[in-house]
Amino acid sequence: MPESYSNDLFNPIQVKNEVFSKLQIPSDTPFFVRLNGKRFQAVSEKLRTEKPFDKKFAKCLVKSGKAIFEENLNPALIYVASDEINALFAHTAPFDRRVEKINSVLAGTVSSAFSWNALKHFGKPLTVAFDSRIIILSTKKSVEYLMWRQLDAWRNHNNAYAYWLLRKLGRKPKDAAKTLKGLKTEDLHQLLFQHGVNLAKTPAWQRRGILIYRQPFQKLLENHTVTRWRVREDWKLPVFSSKEGKAFVQQVMEWTKPHKSGEGNYCLSLPQ
Repeated sequence: MPESYSNDLFNPIQVKNEVFSKLQIPSDTPFFVRLNGKRFQAVSEKLRTEKPFDKKFAKCLVKSGKAIFEENLNPALIYVASDEINALFAHTAPFDRRVEKINSVLAGTVSSAFSWNALKHFGKPLTVAFDSRIIILSTKKSVEYLMWRQLDAWRNHNNAYAYWLLRKLGRKPKDAAKTLKGLKTEDLHQLLFQHGVNLAKTPAWQRRGILIYRQPFQKLLENHTVTRWRVREDWKLPVFSSKEGKAFVQQVMEWTKPHKSGEGNYCLSLPQ
């Protein structure tokens, strides 16, 4: 660019043509940011993960979700299942609720965090990408959304176990997928049970996903106590649609509400 050109000359053009830069989510509106791993089947193959589920791979996803907390983006909670990360912003939101900024920063944050943790847990460098979309919901619908994603995680869990059973029995990928197409849940249960797999006894995180959230605790300071917050990761979730699950989700949602002055200082240390 010739030195005589000024950057000021291009600023009006840039502002005029950034047509999505001011698109914002309405104030006081809860929303989820859903982040999905791009071509994670290929990523899984490159990392040589255990089939159908690999706990180290799940840890990479959880660490990526926790990076959103650590970057002070202040989600209310994060639900992790399969290859997706769902971050709920219930009362506060970063970047003045600008859609373009939220999508780009959160996708970049979890992509870099996953790549780093994959190197740490698997010893293999790779470039990982997540896409990002925003889902606007009411507070009530936010709970229903969690139930829906957990139900989807259960379906994926069943299909994954059945698919990899057939693969271990010698079926080709297309043949295994064709065999499973249209089978109901009870059919999958029966198929796997015949080969010694009880889907109701697999690890809870595989069936129900993992929840990351802030939990309050009391800390003694000299002669008085104050409320502090730590980030928890729960790998043994209840079924969200059950009585126990609804009570659990309601409690976590209650913790997400704005706190009194002096109670909102977050502590990111995990309990021992």
